[in-house]
Amino acid sequence: MRGPVCALALVLASVLAAPAQARPPRKAAVTEAAMSAISAQRGSLERALDTSGAVPGTIAIAYEFYPQRDPSRPNEGTIVAAEGGPGYPSTGSRASYLGLFAPLLSSRNLLLVDNRGSGGSAALRCPALQRDAFYSPASVAACARQLGGTAALFGSALAADDLAAVLDALLIGRIDLYGDSYGTFFAQAFAGRHPDRLRSLVLDAAYAVVGADPWYPEAAPQARAAFDNACARSAACAALPGRSMDRIEALLQSVRAAPVTGSAPDGDGHPQTATADARGLAYAMFSNASGPLVYRELDAAARAWGQGDHAPLLRLVAENQTVAGSTGGAASVFSAGLFTAVSCADYPQIYRISDPPLLRRQQARAAIAAKQIDEPGVFAPFTIAEFLSLPQDYGVVELCIPWPVPGAAHPPGEPVPPGTRFPDVPVLVLSGDLDSLTPPAQGAQAAALFPNARQVVVKNSFHVTALGDSDHCASQLVLNFVGTLAPGDTACAEQVPAYRLLPAFARRAAELQPAAPAPGNQGSAADLQTAAAALYAAGDALARWWVNYDGDGVGLRGGSFAYTTQGGLTRFTLAGLRWTEDVAVSGDVAWNIASGEVQVQLTLAGGRIEARWRDRVPDALARIAGTLNGRRIAATMPAP
Repeated sequence: MRGPVCALALVLASVLAAPAQARPPRKAAVTEAAMSAISAQRGSLERALDTSGAVPGTIAIAYEFYPQRDPSRPNEGTIVAAEGGPGYPSTGSRASYLGLFAPLLSSRNLLLVDNRGSGGSAALRCPALQRDAFYSPASVAACARQLGGTAALFGSALAADDLAAVLDALLIGRIDLYGDSYGTFFAQAFAGRHPDRLRSLVLDAAYAVVGADPWYPEAAPQARAAFDNACARSAACAALPGRSMDRIEALLQSVRAAPVTGSAPDGDGHPQTATADARGLAYAMFSNASGPLVYRELDAAARAWGQGDHAPLLRLVAENQTVAGSTGGAASVFSAGLFTAVSCADYPQIYRISDPPLLRRQQARAAIAAKQIDEPGVFAPFTIAEFLSLPQDYGVVELCIPWPVPGAAHPPGEPVPPGTRFPDVPVLVLSGDLDSLTPPAQGAQAAALFPNARQVVVKNSFHVTALGDSDHCASQLVLNFVGTLAPGDTACAEQVPAYRLLPAFARRAAELQPAAPAPGNQGSAADLQTAAAALYAAGDALARWWVNYDGDGVGLRGGSFAYTTQGGLTRFTLAGLRWTEDVAVSGDVAWNIASGEVQVQLTLAGGRIEARWRDRVPDALARIAGTLNGRRIAATMPAP
């Protein structure tokens, strides 16, 4: 989510995008076995494509209704969950929502409705745009020509009215509405247009439905603070002199002066041509606020770059291209056309969408020129020109210039009518304090729209806090809130553990701090450096899980890994994996995401070692045992 679009960030600019991602962030799901036991009532409701009557035709709005699991209990109402993007169907995340709300579903129903233009609700298919990983002006213009007079009929206002109509058809009264990322924008539109239909509202990774600045100035300071805070909370990084952003800005100056292009593995381990320049660095930072990987490695990659080691940064850039870019897959899974249609219908622009494209381009140029004079550091440390060089699905400042002029019945930028007063219902706003896609400051703006809203900022959390919540904080707050209309004790929001940042990259094991000898160790200092390199290779594979979606990947400097997940346990198989050039490891890694327990068994030249650690403990120690070069190894080191 990204910006105001949905799926890991100087993310500052991606917030300008509105939240969406061809690959959604990973979300905890109920198991396949549990899913098979859950039955849904699936259906669709025929709706006017244009409720004003100006454009003829109808559209079928698809839904899934999960009735309460224990019919002997009094029904306590219906929960509705709305997915982000825009472009993702809510039914596509059914496992995530069923997993999140499972403790409440004995006596509550769950309803998922695919917004018009997504999933089963006539997903918009713009072939050129769907294939275009980076939303070029040409592919946007092609989609605009294809949609023509219907282009303005897929915004949040009509989608909110569709949801109300589905509720009427199913005889559902007031609902508990949960939205994540763009789903929060949609949920606010629903609240403004149908205030009497809400019992409660949860906005997870929120940005305001009205009153936003089209330059999204909250993003840049949030990103700078996020990188510095992530460093300050991780022992290895905090021990370095200066701030993390000082090192990142030094890297930026270096790649501006001397960009480097090279081959690097993408998120799925496929070789890509990646360019480390200002644009590549911005893009890598901007689009990955939904997970820890860029935070984990960028500071170390900046230091490696200064020592002539380009591989870590090139890999981050290449990985980001596949994680952030469109997959070119089925529009029913993610619709690039709907992402663009909603962005152009609902989001504030630096030009007037009601004017023809030629005038919009002139207005955009004038607005950019004025911004460069009045606030040249709006995207600092990047320049405005560097930001505008980003692909249009992230740097959406000029995305909608080719879009059709909307009709008078559907004025642009008005997902709710002007002057809307939002309802006095209980509202919980959740924000991750490391989220630069929808920063906490934007969450505060959304909360300010409602008379009875409370914002909780979850420390050390990223974009969307309750789904996939292995720390059991934000998800519990949501359950408490839906159950009792109060989040309960929010102390856990300050207690979510920090992520460990990678201490440094190394080309050779001899450059590493040796693992610390423990009682019974017979290994030499070189043996303990080799053991450390082996564990960093295993930790590197674990870290790639955040950006690898097909189950197969490659090492930073060679070798490969594969993983499978079953019953909450993810197992990695390593084959000659190299994090340093001189240590290749094979073996197995077992990772229990819920508990954070990691167990490693590795073979390498000269012997075999095993280790274990708790992944979600900030200062976790890995305990190592085994044999190298005929000597017994007993040691500890900071968990990789």
